[in-house]
Amino acid sequence: MIHDALLILWDCCQTSEGVQQEPLTYANEGDAVIYKQISKIAYSHHKIQNFVIGTGYLSRKTHEASGHRMFGLYGQALSEGISEVLQSYKKTLKDVESLVIGNKNYTLAFVYSYVEKYQGLFNTINRIISTLKERRLIGCQILSLLHQYILSGNEMVHEAIVKIFSNINAVFMNQLCTWLLYGELRDPYEEFFINSIKKNDSTDTFSSCQSTTITCEKSLVSTLQQTPLDCGYNLNSTMIPYFIPLSLAQEILFVGKTVILFGFDPKKVKKNNIFSMSKALIPLQKINIESRRFTIWEEKEAEFHEKLQKLKNPDEFEVCHLKSVVRDIKECVTKHLWIVAVEEAQLLHELHLMKDFYLLGRGELFLELLRLTSRLLDKPTTRTSTRDMNQAFQLAARSVFLSNSADIEKFSFELPYVKPNASDNLSLQEDSSSAADGWSTIILKYDFKWPLHLLFAPEVLARYNDMFRLLLRIKKTQHDLHALWKTYKNSSRFSSCQLHNKLMFLMDNLQHYLQADVLETNFSRLMDAVSKTNDFEKLKKAHANFLADILSQSFLTVTAEDTEGSDTLDSINNPVLNNIVELLRLGHSFCNLSEVTTDADDEDYYIRGYSERFNKLVKQLMQLLVSLREKPCGVYLARLLMRLDYNRWLSAEAQLTQSVTNMLRY
Repeated sequence: MIHDALLILWDCCQTSEGVQQEPLTYANEGDAVIYKQISKIAYSHHKIQNFVIGTGYLSRKTHEASGHRMFGLYGQALSEGISEVLQSYKKTLKDVESLVIGNKNYTLAFVYSYVEKYQGLFNTINRIISTLKERRLIGCQILSLLHQYILSGNEMVHEAIVKIFSNINAVFMNQLCTWLLYGELRDPYEEFFINSIKKNDSTDTFSSCQSTTITCEKSLVSTLQQTPLDCGYNLNSTMIPYFIPLSLAQEILFVGKTVILFGFDPKKVKKNNIFSMSKALIPLQKINIESRRFTIWEEKEAEFHEKLQKLKNPDEFEVCHLKSVVRDIKECVTKHLWIVAVEEAQLLHELHLMKDFYLLGRGELFLELLRLTSRLLDKPTTRTSTRDMNQAFQLAARSVFLSNSADIEKFSFELPYVKPNASDNLSLQEDSSSAADGWSTIILKYDFKWPLHLLFAPEVLARYNDMFRLLLRIKKTQHDLHALWKTYKNSSRFSSCQLHNKLMFLMDNLQHYLQADVLETNFSRLMDAVSKTNDFEKLKKAHANFLADILSQSFLTVTAEDTEGSDTLDSINNPVLNNIVELLRLGHSFCNLSEVTTDADDEDYYIRGYSERFNKLVKQLMQLLVSLREKPCGVYLARLLMRLDYNRWLSAEAQLTQSVTNMLRY
């Protein structure tokens, strides 16, 4: 009977749960119960052995050859770890065999006393295997499962699970090390928490819809900051081990993507084409990649590699240790990214260019450009509008002695052509023409240096273009009103002069508010933040805050209050912006009044209509302050209207019971 027990323990004969061999007639009393317990242990071992055989290296290769995909590298590591743990069990059986052969007086209880201690271990391993099969876990999910079983009151179980975990962790750390240090994803079975993604080529657009979207300031900053460093890889949330925080996984993804970024040759990117991460880039030759890596790590590659390899040891593996190593690697990568972006790509100079062109810092250039293109932009776009606009831009640059500057070559204009619909009636055609004129569709393109695409993503440039279109409209209206000064200087028509002065006063203060209070103040804050850091991520966040602030303070977005269930992406226009746009249209119509009529009576009729419209819009603007002053966006609105109502004249015109100045004193 002892020999039968040893055979089933060695898994040399078939064993099934619930079907036990009947005890022999010469067996001692109680041996049937002991034999049943031994059979249970043998059956547990049998199930484990079947799993090991089914997930081992040979089985994996067989399934690959037949086209079936079973467990990958992590499953094989689990199989090898279990095999190592079972070596202790097999050694125990050898010891029992030698003892039984040397002394025939040993009983079945003697054999059971040696193997009984493995019952808890086998039960734990079988629970892991059953969970693995039921949930169909693969890859890093297996690592998470094993990590949950490490803490055990049974010392044997604890040591065995730690040994199995270390085998799987070795695969994980090898993949992690390759990704962090070399930007290579060696994951043939898609088991890592970073996976390769395939994107359809999409055309980058730098224009945005004419209507402004309500966006929470925090979500806008998040959107602008999370510009895609997209090299074809993304996080697979289902594969992230539960003991690794999402923030750490994102840092690991960022480091690998940045290393990949430095493996691309910027000189081979097509000229005059905005950097698009959705398109494949041409990699450097091997020798250049190696030299680039050496520059990134600054002779620290061996040190980082050693730190990561130490984490294979289960005694050393702790999430805090992993986080510390990843942070050190990220610090080294971001430091090099800072050097490349700020020093080599001259980021500070590029930021000044963004201010000079997108934010109209070069006022003399755009005044000359408006003189040349005002008629072109008033009309609906045609197929030649883009060419004409760029020619005028070159002429304007030549007029202000900027044509020889290399910075001018980085900027160009695009006026998208919208083919008119011939089936529409006249009124619809007029509406479509007014919607598709140059002022609402003009796009300023920017050919920046590599790797500044990390900062100036398409979403960011689209927001800059929103700001550019608003500033250009205000500049144009202000310029046209000042050009009429000679006309109304000696005019005897008091109503026309008064309306002209009101419009000019409003546009001057609006332009001064945007350029001085909004743009200059926030740009100085951005430059101050840039000068105080050498971390590219912090610089990116500072730039996102800068852009979000100028958009919000220019009323291109609405800062909604944080309320539960509130939808921050409602397509509702900012009422302040709508009011300003209506005032701009009124100023444009007033400046073109001489083209509409030459008769004095007709002119008086139009002037009365314009005056009534102006008073109505100003009254609405003042009432908006009353309704929005307690909300976050009301802070910037109050700043603008403080300029407009410094002498309380507008509040008196709007017939408000309390002046704006008094309302702001609290």
